[in-house]
Amino acid sequence: MGNIVFYEAQGKLNVGQVMEQKDSHMQVKAQGSSLQKVKTKDVLLQANLNGVSAAQASELAGDIAAQVDLDLLWECAPEAAFDFVQVAREYFGEQASVIEQVAMWQALQSAPIYFGKKGKGQFTRQPYEQIQIALAAVAKKEERLRQQAAWVEQMIAGSAPSEILQARDAIMQKKNANDMTYKAAIQAAADLKLTLPELMLHIGAFRNAFELHRMTFLSEYYPRGIEQDEHTLPEPNLHLWTEMLAEGTASDTVVDDVAIFSIDDSATSEIADAFSVRPIEAHVYRIGIHIAAPALSVTRDDVADQHAVSRMSTLYMPGEKVTMLPDHWVEAFSLDEGTVHPVVSLYTTFHTERAPSEAFTDVETRVERICITENLRHDTPQMQLNAADLEGERADYPQAQHLKVLWQGVQKLSAIRDAVRGKPENNNRADFSYALDNPVGTVPAGDECITISQRMRGSPIDKIVSEWMIFANVQWACWLRDLRIPALFRTQSYIGVRTSTHAQAHLAMGVPAYMWATSPLRRYADWLNQMQLLAAIRYGVTAPMKAPFQPKEADLLSRMSQFDEKYRAYAGQQNTMERYWCLRWVAQRMNEGVFDTQAIVIRENVLRLADIPLYLNSMVPADMPLQSRVRVQLQDIDWVKLEVGVRVLGRIEGEPILDEAFEDLPEDEVIGAEVVGQMATEVDAELPAQISVETPIEKL
Repeated sequence: MGNIVFYEAQGKLNVGQVMEQKDSHMQVKAQGSSLQKVKTKDVLLQANLNGVSAAQASELAGDIAAQVDLDLLWECAPEAAFDFVQVAREYFGEQASVIEQVAMWQALQSAPIYFGKKGKGQFTRQPYEQIQIALAAVAKKEERLRQQAAWVEQMIAGSAPSEILQARDAIMQKKNANDMTYKAAIQAAADLKLTLPELMLHIGAFRNAFELHRMTFLSEYYPRGIEQDEHTLPEPNLHLWTEMLAEGTASDTVVDDVAIFSIDDSATSEIADAFSVRPIEAHVYRIGIHIAAPALSVTRDDVADQHAVSRMSTLYMPGEKVTMLPDHWVEAFSLDEGTVHPVVSLYTTFHTERAPSEAFTDVETRVERICITENLRHDTPQMQLNAADLEGERADYPQAQHLKVLWQGVQKLSAIRDAVRGKPENNNRADFSYALDNPVGTVPAGDECITISQRMRGSPIDKIVSEWMIFANVQWACWLRDLRIPALFRTQSYIGVRTSTHAQAHLAMGVPAYMWATSPLRRYADWLNQMQLLAAIRYGVTAPMKAPFQPKEADLLSRMSQFDEKYRAYAGQQNTMERYWCLRWVAQRMNEGVFDTQAIVIRENVLRLADIPLYLNSMVPADMPLQSRVRVQLQDIDWVKLEVGVRVLGRIEGEPILDEAFEDLPEDEVIGAEVVGQMATEVDAELPAQISVETPIEKL
């Protein structure tokens, strides 16, 4: 069969049959390949093996190499560098065959713990101490692999090793892909053909899917726990308030000669905004918008600011919320009925008989103390008001006369924005509330009875709050813009909504500048913006040099990025948990024997259940137009993926529902099977700087 040649290539031993040989090189046919050019200097051995093929020679050498006693070989090998042929003759005998010589090369090459490579065919003994360390490491690795395999077996059997439970959160977050607990979990999941979350439920690492979805999120975004800094954050110290009083940039006179009232739902504990309406003369009123002022106790980067940065927002989930600020800070600034607090107030004179563009004059910002007269709750029966109630003679509801004036202002403010936008805003989207039967203040267990109720946005009370808060947000944004003070502004162009450190138009709202500033107790953007706003009040035109955050500052950009990331994540988690509770609602009906219900065709192959905000992917026959009602059958629920099987049974005859809540649903609103947001309508006009308005389409 010709000569067989053994040669090195890229640190490996190759074997092949010599087809042609020259002085400096040879043509070799290696296993499974075409002819190769091999340099003579790379050849280790060459011989005629009397009918043994290259493949057979390689196999024989490998078998012999596997039986070499490495400890004995190390003992008999020279202390100085040595040639593999030399040590092969000492180990196998002077007549060691070519196959045995090759086997020795393989044994030496494959045992780096015992031998080091020094060159072509040359090796050296490793130091004894180094060998012992390496062998101990190998033994440790083998023990780890045995432990890992044992964990895998336990998990496949449905039990959770204590080590896996302790590392649960890190495993779910995939913090260390090289950790043996993570590797074991991944292996067990693969063997069981489960996803990692499914495995964690299988072994009981979470009590149920609710805990899985809740704790996986919280462990990532609240790594030190929900109680992080809750009790260590010191009591608020109104040091900035004291300084502004001394400067004369704040007033210590308590505003208590006019009714000051808030409007929120019954579940709101962080009351950050309130109104006042003071008659000036016939058809003229001084409107006050009063915002809680936690920034009066904050210095940039102090412990309170760091705490707010760590959270960035209050997290809302059905039956539970995790506040941005600890309870004692909320209590110190929340505008609760009967309390007196320093606030940042925006005042404007409202002329009810003037045209919208001339109706609002004399805008002024103050830092002052107010006495809160009343906390109105818009979800109580007495506050279920329609436009006729606010425009007619009826006056048997709280703050009736003041609400009527605010409502008149809403008509003019919205008219201005609608003129700029070119069309009215669609504020008729549905809001859904989730009522769980868990005790107030307790964390849900996930198996509570759930009631989901629907209310359409855009009621007169909703509009009063939204339009006037927008008015304040825009006035302050324009003021900071004109003073060249950076802040976290909200802008919207034809490419979408974003946060920016410099003011630009918000086209969807038809305003020249906009920022969040009216919710500083629950959102960090408002908190930071209030810090900048207080600097504007104190220093005026010199504020850009004295404000806590300077233009183009890297840290400001970093905080903007952090806020956007966490705000989106919190919104995503809210959607996840709302979807979970929607499926609990479905499960309740299934337990009662109800497996079919009505749904609405939202878009191609996307349905929304008629009674709850549960969006589902399903094949919808082409003869069922958008917004038509259909009857569907609900099937198995996947609690990990938060999906439920659905089959369309048929169309419910009749006209389409023409529900404006689903009109012009944007393409990117449906993520998977869920509508998660609302895209604003684009317009291409600007609003005069004095007037500004927006609809609070962000839910958080």
